[in-house]
Amino acid sequence: MGQVETEAGGPTAARLLTSAAERLRHSGSPSPRLDAELLVSHAFSRDRAWLHGHADAELPAEAAVALAGWVSRREAGEPIAYIRGFKEWLSLRVRVDERGLIPRPETELLAELAIAEIASRLTRDAAPIAVWEVGTGSGAVALALALRFRSALSLRRLRLIASDVAPDALELAAENLAANGVMELVALACADLMSDVANGQPPPDLVIANLPYVPSAELDAATGSLRYEPRLALDGGADGMDVLRALLAQLPECLAVGGVALLEIGAGQGPTLRDTIDRLPMRAAVTALPDLAGIERAIRIARL
Repeated sequence: MGQVETEAGGPTAARLLTSAAERLRHSGSPSPRLDAELLVSHAFSRDRAWLHGHADAELPAEAAVALAGWVSRREAGEPIAYIRGFKEWLSLRVRVDERGLIPRPETELLAELAIAEIASRLTRDAAPIAVWEVGTGSGAVALALALRFRSALSLRRLRLIASDVAPDALELAAENLAANGVMELVALACADLMSDVANGQPPPDLVIANLPYVPSAELDAATGSLRYEPRLALDGGADGMDVLRALLAQLPECLAVGGVALLEIGAGQGPTLRDTIDRLPMRAAVTALPDLAGIERAIRIARL
Protein backbone atom coordinates (compact mmCIF):
# COMPACT_ATOMS: atom_id res chain seq x y z
CA MET A 1 0.00 0.00 0.00
CA GLY A 2 3.06 2.24 -0.20
CA GLN A 3 1.98 2.74 -3.82
CA VAL A 4 -1.64 3.64 -4.42
CA GLU A 5 -3.40 0.87 -6.35
CA THR A 6 -4.81 2.01 -9.67
CA GLU A 7 -7.14 -0.76 -10.88
CA ALA A 8 -10.58 0.39 -12.00
CA GLY A 9 -12.83 1.26 -9.11
CA GLY A 10 -10.02 1.52 -6.58
CA PRO A 11 -8.59 -0.92 -4.01
CA THR A 12 -10.96 -3.09 -2.02
CA ALA A 13 -11.32 -3.13 1.76
CA ALA A 14 -9.97 -6.69 1.95
CA ARG A 15 -6.80 -5.86 -0.01
CA LEU A 16 -6.26 -2.66 1.96
CA LEU A 17 -6.62 -4.51 5.27
CA THR A 18 -4.16 -7.20 4.25
CA SER A 19 -1.62 -4.69 2.95
CA ALA A 20 -1.88 -2.33 5.93
CA ALA A 21 -1.71 -5.14 8.51
CA GLU A 22 1.40 -6.58 6.85
CA ARG A 23 3.16 -3.22 6.80
CA LEU A 24 2.30 -2.58 10.44
CA ARG A 25 3.40 -6.07 11.47
CA HIS A 26 6.82 -5.45 9.93
CA SER A 27 7.05 -2.06 11.65
CA GLY A 28 6.63 -3.67 15.07
CA SER A 29 3.09 -2.58 15.91
CA PRO A 30 1.81 -4.61 18.88
CA SER A 31 -1.64 -4.82 17.27
CA PRO A 32 -1.20 -4.67 13.48
CA ARG A 33 -4.56 -6.16 12.48
CA LEU A 34 -6.52 -3.94 14.88
CA ASP A 35 -4.58 -0.88 13.76
CA ALA A 36 -5.26 -1.74 10.11
CA GLU A 37 -8.98 -2.19 10.76
CA LEU A 38 -9.22 1.14 12.58
CA LEU A 39 -7.41 3.02 9.81
CA VAL A 40 -9.16 1.34 6.88
CA SER A 41 -12.60 1.76 8.42
CA HIS A 42 -11.75 5.42 9.09
CA ALA A 43 -10.84 5.83 5.41
CA PHE A 44 -14.29 4.48 4.50
CA SER A 45 -15.90 6.70 7.21
CA ARG A 46 -17.35 3.55 8.76
CA ASP A 47 -16.80 1.56 11.94
CA ARG A 48 -14.80 -1.67 12.20
CA ALA A 49 -17.90 -3.88 12.23
CA TRP A 50 -18.89 -2.57 8.80
CA LEU A 51 -15.64 -3.84 7.26
CA HIS A 52 -16.37 -7.48 8.04
CA GLY A 53 -19.43 -7.46 5.78
CA HIS A 54 -17.97 -5.30 3.03
CA ALA A 55 -14.70 -6.93 1.99
CA ASP A 56 -15.28 -5.99 -1.67
CA ALA A 57 -16.06 -2.33 -1.00
CA GLU A 58 -13.85 -0.09 -3.13
CA LEU A 59 -12.06 2.94 -1.74
CA PRO A 60 -11.82 6.01 -3.97
CA ALA A 61 -8.29 6.90 -5.02
CA GLU A 62 -8.17 10.14 -3.01
CA ALA A 63 -9.13 8.31 0.18
CA ALA A 64 -6.59 5.58 -0.61
CA VAL A 65 -3.84 8.20 -0.78
CA ALA A 66 -4.88 9.54 2.64
CA LEU A 67 -4.94 6.00 4.05
CA ALA A 68 -1.43 5.31 2.79
CA GLY A 69 -0.24 8.38 4.67
CA TRP A 70 -2.00 7.28 7.85
CA VAL A 71 -0.38 3.85 7.67
CA SER A 72 3.04 5.48 7.26
CA ARG A 73 2.40 7.63 10.33
CA ARG A 74 1.38 4.54 12.32
CA GLU A 75 4.51 2.72 11.11
CA ALA A 76 6.54 5.54 12.66
CA GLY A 77 4.76 4.97 15.99
CA GLU A 78 2.19 7.78 16.00
CA PRO A 79 -0.89 6.81 18.03
CA ILE A 80 -3.97 5.74 16.11
CA ALA A 81 -6.01 8.25 18.13
CA TYR A 82 -3.91 11.17 16.88
CA ILE A 83 -4.11 9.93 13.30
CA ARG A 84 -7.91 9.61 13.41
CA GLY A 85 -8.33 12.68 15.63
CA PHE A 86 -10.45 10.98 18.28
CA LYS A 87 -10.48 8.23 20.90
CA GLU A 88 -13.45 6.04 21.77
CA TRP A 89 -13.54 6.10 25.55
CA LEU A 90 -16.29 5.27 28.06
CA SER A 91 -18.83 5.11 25.19
CA LEU A 92 -17.80 8.63 24.15
CA ARG A 93 -15.89 9.90 21.14
CA VAL A 94 -13.26 12.22 22.61
CA ARG A 95 -11.40 14.57 20.30
CA VAL A 96 -7.62 14.22 20.76
CA ASP A 97 -4.44 15.68 19.33
CA GLU A 98 -0.95 16.57 20.49
CA ARG A 99 -2.35 19.15 22.94
CA GLY A 100 -3.56 16.49 25.35
CA LEU A 101 -3.01 12.99 26.65
CA ILE A 102 -5.02 10.24 24.96
CA PRO A 103 -7.64 8.91 27.41
CA ARG A 104 -6.70 5.41 28.62
CA PRO A 105 -9.00 2.54 29.54
CA GLU A 106 -7.55 2.73 33.06
CA THR A 107 -8.96 6.22 33.48
CA GLU A 108 -12.48 4.87 32.96
CA LEU A 109 -12.14 3.57 36.53
CA LEU A 110 -11.48 7.10 37.79
CA ALA A 111 -14.51 8.44 35.92
CA GLU A 112 -16.75 5.65 37.19
CA LEU A 113 -15.61 6.23 40.78
CA ALA A 114 -16.30 9.95 40.42
CA ILE A 115 -19.77 9.29 38.97
CA ALA A 116 -20.61 6.96 41.87
CA GLU A 117 -19.32 9.48 44.42
CA ILE A 118 -21.32 12.36 42.95
CA ALA A 119 -24.49 10.27 42.60
CA SER A 120 -24.23 9.22 46.23
CA ARG A 121 -23.81 12.79 47.43
CA LEU A 122 -26.69 14.09 45.30
CA THR A 123 -29.07 11.61 46.89
CA ARG A 124 -27.71 12.26 50.38
CA ASP A 125 -26.99 15.99 50.54
CA ALA A 126 -29.31 18.91 49.90
CA ALA A 127 -26.49 21.47 49.71
CA PRO A 128 -24.77 22.16 46.36
CA ILE A 129 -21.77 19.95 45.66
CA ALA A 130 -18.47 21.38 44.40
CA VAL A 131 -16.31 19.13 42.21
CA TRP A 132 -12.85 19.99 40.89
CA GLU A 133 -11.06 17.92 38.26
CA VAL A 134 -7.36 18.75 38.38
CA GLY A 135 -5.34 18.15 35.21
CA THR A 136 -8.28 17.74 32.86
CA GLY A 137 -6.20 17.38 29.67
CA SER A 138 -8.55 16.52 26.81
CA GLY A 139 -11.48 17.04 29.17
CA ALA A 140 -12.62 13.42 28.89
CA VAL A 141 -13.48 12.96 32.57
CA ALA A 142 -15.17 16.36 32.85
CA LEU A 143 -17.14 15.55 29.71
CA ALA A 144 -18.33 12.23 31.14
CA LEU A 145 -19.43 13.94 34.35
CA ALA A 146 -21.15 16.81 32.57
CA LEU A 147 -23.16 14.46 30.37
CA ARG A 148 -24.08 12.19 33.28
CA PHE A 149 -25.10 15.04 35.59
CA ARG A 150 -26.40 17.57 33.09
CA SER A 151 -29.61 18.21 35.08
CA ALA A 152 -27.84 18.65 38.43
CA LEU A 153 -25.38 21.08 36.85
CA SER A 154 -28.16 23.04 35.15
CA LEU A 155 -30.04 23.28 38.46
CA ARG A 156 -26.82 24.29 40.28
CA ARG A 157 -27.05 21.30 42.57
CA LEU A 158 -23.58 20.54 41.30
CA ARG A 159 -20.68 22.80 40.34
CA LEU A 160 -17.91 21.37 38.18
CA ILE A 161 -14.51 23.01 37.64
CA ALA A 162 -11.93 21.46 35.32
CA SER A 163 -8.42 22.89 35.39
CA ASP A 164 -5.09 22.34 33.72
CA VAL A 165 -1.73 24.04 33.82
CA ALA A 166 -1.47 23.91 30.00
CA PRO A 167 -3.56 26.45 28.04
CA ASP A 168 -3.43 24.22 24.94
CA ALA A 169 -4.98 21.34 26.86
CA LEU A 170 -7.77 23.62 28.09
CA GLU A 171 -8.52 24.60 24.50
CA LEU A 172 -8.87 20.92 23.62
CA ALA A 173 -11.10 20.33 26.64
CA ALA A 174 -13.28 23.27 25.61
CA GLU A 175 -13.65 21.81 22.12
CA ASN A 176 -14.80 18.48 23.52
CA LEU A 177 -17.29 20.09 25.88
CA ALA A 178 -18.65 22.37 23.16
CA ALA A 179 -18.96 19.50 20.67
CA ASN A 180 -21.18 17.69 23.16
CA GLY A 181 -23.30 20.69 24.12
CA VAL A 182 -22.12 20.99 27.73
CA MET A 183 -19.60 23.81 27.52
CA GLU A 184 -21.77 26.13 29.63
CA LEU A 185 -22.00 23.54 32.44
CA VAL A 186 -18.27 23.32 33.20
CA ALA A 187 -15.99 26.09 34.46
CA LEU A 188 -12.54 25.76 32.87
CA ALA A 189 -9.55 27.25 34.67
CA CYS A 190 -5.84 27.53 33.94
CA ALA A 191 -4.24 26.63 37.27
CA ASP A 192 -1.23 24.87 38.72
CA LEU A 193 -2.93 22.04 40.62
CA MET A 194 -5.25 23.61 43.23
CA SER A 195 -3.30 26.76 43.95
CA ASP A 196 -6.32 28.98 43.23
CA VAL A 197 -8.54 27.32 45.85
CA ALA A 198 -6.90 29.36 48.57
CA ASN A 199 -7.56 32.52 46.53
CA GLY A 200 -11.31 32.80 46.78
CA GLN A 201 -12.64 29.44 45.57
CA PRO A 202 -14.62 27.41 48.14
CA PRO A 203 -12.98 24.10 49.08
CA PRO A 204 -14.36 21.36 46.82
CA ASP A 205 -16.26 18.37 48.15
CA LEU A 206 -14.71 16.13 45.52
CA VAL A 207 -11.29 16.36 43.87
CA ILE A 208 -10.55 14.18 40.84
CA ALA A 209 -7.07 13.98 39.36
CA ASN A 210 -5.28 11.99 36.69
CA LEU A 211 -1.88 13.63 36.99
CA PRO A 212 1.50 12.73 35.47
CA TYR A 213 2.86 9.57 37.12
CA VAL A 214 5.37 8.09 34.64
CA PRO A 215 9.02 8.16 35.84
CA SER A 216 11.20 10.48 33.76
CA ALA A 217 13.67 7.74 32.81
CA GLU A 218 10.85 5.60 31.48
CA LEU A 219 9.75 8.45 29.24
CA ASP A 220 13.33 9.04 28.07
CA ALA A 221 13.49 5.42 26.89
CA ALA A 222 9.94 5.32 25.54
CA THR A 223 9.06 4.19 22.06
CA GLY A 224 5.76 4.34 20.23
CA SER A 225 2.87 6.55 21.32
CA LEU A 226 4.50 7.99 24.45
CA ARG A 227 6.95 9.85 22.20
CA TYR A 228 4.08 11.76 20.63
CA GLU A 229 2.02 12.71 23.67
CA PRO A 230 2.74 15.89 25.68
CA ARG A 231 5.49 15.18 28.18
CA LEU A 232 3.99 17.66 30.63
CA ALA A 233 0.97 15.33 30.94
CA LEU A 234 3.13 12.24 31.58
CA ASP A 235 6.35 13.11 33.41
CA GLY A 236 6.05 12.56 37.15
CA GLY A 237 9.74 13.07 37.98
CA ALA A 238 12.35 10.58 39.12
CA ASP A 239 9.94 8.11 40.74
CA GLY A 240 6.82 9.27 38.91
CA MET A 241 5.20 10.75 42.00
CA ASP A 242 6.41 14.37 42.16
CA VAL A 243 3.15 15.90 40.89
CA LEU A 244 0.99 13.51 42.91
CA ARG A 245 2.87 14.46 46.09
CA ALA A 246 2.46 18.15 45.28
CA LEU A 247 -1.30 17.73 45.01
CA LEU A 248 -1.47 15.68 48.20
CA ALA A 249 0.38 18.46 50.03
CA GLN A 250 -2.39 20.89 49.02
CA LEU A 251 -5.30 18.74 50.24
CA PRO A 252 -5.22 19.81 53.93
CA GLU A 253 -5.81 23.40 52.86
CA CYS A 254 -7.93 22.81 49.77
CA LEU A 255 -10.20 19.80 50.34
CA ALA A 256 -13.39 20.35 52.32
CA VAL A 257 -13.81 18.50 55.61
CA GLY A 258 -15.83 15.42 54.74
CA GLY A 259 -14.62 15.69 51.17
CA VAL A 260 -13.08 13.01 48.98
CA ALA A 261 -10.11 13.00 46.60
CA LEU A 262 -9.86 10.40 43.82
CA LEU A 263 -6.42 10.03 42.24
CA GLU A 264 -5.26 7.78 39.42
CA ILE A 265 -1.83 6.30 40.19
CA GLY A 266 0.84 4.19 38.54
CA ALA A 267 1.48 0.53 39.22
CA GLY A 268 3.29 0.01 42.53
CA GLN A 269 2.92 3.62 43.70
CA GLY A 270 0.17 2.96 46.23
CA PRO A 271 2.27 2.16 49.34
CA THR A 272 4.51 5.22 48.96
CA LEU A 273 1.56 7.53 48.41
CA ARG A 274 -0.31 6.09 51.39
CA ASP A 275 2.73 6.87 53.54
CA THR A 276 2.67 10.42 52.20
CA ILE A 277 -1.03 10.77 53.04
CA ASP A 278 -0.45 9.41 56.57
CA ARG A 279 2.01 12.27 57.20
CA LEU A 280 -0.38 15.02 56.07
CA PRO A 281 -1.80 17.34 58.74
CA MET A 282 -5.32 15.97 58.31
CA ARG A 283 -7.19 12.83 59.23
CA ALA A 284 -8.17 10.67 56.29
CA ALA A 285 -9.31 7.18 55.38
CA VAL A 286 -7.47 5.82 52.34
CA THR A 287 -8.72 3.06 50.06
CA ALA A 288 -6.80 1.54 47.14
CA LEU A 289 -8.89 0.53 44.13
CA PRO A 290 -7.73 -1.97 41.48
CA ASP A 291 -8.30 -1.86 37.74
CA LEU A 292 -9.54 -4.83 35.71
CA ALA A 293 -6.04 -6.32 35.73
CA GLY A 294 -5.95 -6.25 39.54
CA ILE A 295 -3.38 -3.42 39.63
CA GLU A 296 -3.90 -0.61 42.15
CA ARG A 297 -4.92 2.16 39.78
CA ALA A 298 -6.69 4.67 42.00
CA ILE A 299 -6.75 5.81 45.59
CA ARG A 300 -9.72 7.27 47.41
CA ILE A 301 -8.89 9.75 50.18
CA ALA A 302 -11.83 10.56 52.44
CA ARG A 303 -11.13 13.50 54.73
CA LEU A 304 -12.50 12.87 58.22
